[in-house]
Amino acid sequence: MDKKTSISSAQIVAPAFLSRSYVNNPHPCYQPPKADMKPPRIIDAMRKSARENPPSKHPLWRTAPRFHAITHGLLWTERAMNLHRRRAVDAIMECLAAHVNLVTSKVFMTLGQISDACGLTTYNRHGQPCYSRASRAINEHIEAIGAVHCERVWDETSGSYIPNIIWVTELFFVLIGYEYGKYLAAQQQQLAWENHKRRETGEGPISLTEARRRAKTQHIKRAFEMRTQKQAHRKQVRRALKLAALDKQEAQNAILKDLVKLYSKDELVAMEHVQLKRLVEQRYHVMRKLATAPPPS
Repeated sequence: MDKKTSISSAQIVAPAFLSRSYVNNPHPCYQPPKADMKPPRIIDAMRKSARENPPSKHPLWRTAPRFHAITHGLLWTERAMNLHRRRAVDAIMECLAAHVNLVTSKVFMTLGQISDACGLTTYNRHGQPCYSRASRAINEHIEAIGAVHCERVWDETSGSYIPNIIWVTELFFVLIGYEYGKYLAAQQQQLAWENHKRRETGEGPISLTEARRRAKTQHIKRAFEMRTQKQAHRKQVRRALKLAALDKQEAQNAILKDLVKLYSKDELVAMEHVQLKRLVEQRYHVMRKLATAPPPS
């Protein structure tokens, strides 16, 4: 075989492999969702510390034990961080510092919101978001080392987990280079101020444990409400698509049947024909618009 034609497969594959982008955003960074809002000074100081002291370069990543995010079993194999994973971890840590609650230590952001704020979200050809890059950085590194604790709550109704409840730990402040004692002092000061406001409204003071319990309860309640709204929206979309497949007269007749079920006989009698027809027309155009609208983010 001629030497010029005997080219190894590795030589052919290498240029093609190098031409592909390993990640969608090689330089992720945290961008506040509301840039015009000024956070409390301590939150601003924590975020600044996380930005100026890259957490991924802390020596604890090489010495601290790691635990599985689900089973909490000790991980004996070392999980190294490449350049892209380190950048993702640094952006996420700054984001967590910017959105942690001073009293409860709960991060008021979901995984999807964290991924969007840090520029880590990707989308498939159908426009559906993927948060795997942020999820792996949190589960395999930040949570594994113990900087955060992600509490997972199972929803029996839908048969799935609600968005994780993220709590920061003392190790989190070590990694971002912020003095934990300053945070504890601010925590007690903020709790005392909130208890003072409660006394003014006739309520009794609460402890840190009770504040965390209330934060968890509110998180679960909000997650269930959002999930219910999404399920109701999907049901409406399915109904709108069925109506869109019919001609206008058939669709309006179907809407009229739905309205008859919603109102009593007395209400239908009191409702004039013109008003009922106008209501059918309004619903028809709303459902047509819903059927052609893009899916919500």
